Amino acid sequence: MVERVAARRDAEIADRDVVQSLVRGLDVLHVFDAQHPELTLEEAAERAGISRSAVRRLLRTLMDAGLTAFDGRYYRLTSRLLDLGYAQQSRLTLAEVAEPHCAELSAELGRTVSLGRLENHEVVYLLRVGAPRLMDVSLGVGTRLPAHHPAIGRALLAWLPEPELSAFLESDTYRSQPARTIGSAAELREELLAIRARGWCLVAEELEVGLSAVAAPVHDRTGRVVAAINLSTHSDGRATQRQLTEAVPELLGTAARIGIDLHPSHMS
Repeated sequence: MVERVAARRDAEIADRDVVQSLVRGLDVLHVFDAQHPELTLEEAAERAGISRSAVRRLLRTLMDAGLTAFDGRYYRLTSRLLDLGYAQQSRLTLAEVAEPHCAELSAELGRTVSLGRLENHEVVYLLRVGAPRLMDVSLGVGTRLPAHHPAIGRALLAWLPEPELSAFLESDTYRSQPARTIGSAAELREELLAIRARGWCLVAEELEVGLSAVAAPVHDRTGRVVAAINLSTHSDGRATQRQLTEAVPELLGTAARIGIDLHPSHMS
């Protein structure tokens, strides 16, 4: 009996410690989702199961905190809400943010997935997950290659501002290590323009005979290209290259999801 009374008293204390208005405010936030990104006051109240007047006060409070916005008819969540989750996530590196997305893509398609970014006219591989390596060329984490050789590098070069691209084409990295599949700077420029126009890049047998890869840029929330990901495999000809091309929608979707999860702190 004493134990039951103590348990009931602890529960009452716990209830008194709960700020019910905060709980209701969180409930209101949860009524917005992918299918309901914008809601009228009446719709929000109905989905939350709370009175219209209470939901109005809660939404106005959330607006004051910068977490919701109102256009005169519809309420919606603001991007500031995302920042609440970045306090912990900001401790992650770019590779750590991308890893679960790349692992999911690799498991879905049965291909090796890599992540890289530009550093001093080279592409450096930050992440590599998936199928066992079947090619002779070593592309482990930390590997650096001239940016114009692999698909992942060309996907990055294609979005460089003109001054930076010109500097790359005048660099020793480019001049001393010509590409196997592109003969001149003019041809590379033409290829990069085509890559940017279609949004992805396919490179076959550049690093090694039989090795093919398709790559796509990763844009951050400002639209800036900060990295790229690719799918690679040891090719048995045009059939494999066609399979990689058919996987482009999944590749682009993964790149977009990585970009959504990125925060400026991940770039350091």
